[in-house]
Amino acid sequence: MIVGLAQGWGAGRMKDIFDRGIQSKPGYFYLYLQYANYVLPKWYGKPGDASAFAKASADHAGGDPGDELYFRIASVLISRGNGNFPVHEMDWARIQRGYQALSTEFGTTDRANNQIAYMAYKYRDAAVARQQFEVIGDRWARGVWRDRQFFDRARDWAQGHES
Repeated sequence: MIVGLAQGWGAGRMKDIFDRGIQSKPGYFYLYLQYANYVLPKWYGKPGDASAFAKASADHAGGDPGDELYFRIASVLISRGNGNFPVHEMDWARIQRGYQALSTEFGTTDRANNQIAYMAYKYRDAAVARQQFEVIGDRWARGVWRDRQFFDRARDWAQGHES
């Protein structure tokens, strides 16, 4: 799928590869992340395609596994958009449910904590952001924030806003 993205394979071919992949490995969420990235407008999709794919995939999985998948896809869409992904296309409440379900099933990780803090910042949810920054402490993730200055700005914003 990464090669297909780089080489500009057509939508039908990519969808076929995705479908065969999840048929073989239904729980392999990386396939979903790659396909969601492929259908971003900056590549080969139209506005709304990626968020619609996330919702349909999560709804198909259902329950906590669906919410976990939604969180994982949202974290890729929102972070790979370099701040340009229209977050209003995604369901913030469902993203939070997915984070909670993932944390309950597998425990928390620094990366997941940073991802939910980043998304809370993008959604302007100071209460959730503040809570996550307390958990993160100084364990910021470069892959989420890109640089320390951005992390510090977001943390300072969260601490300066009352809910």
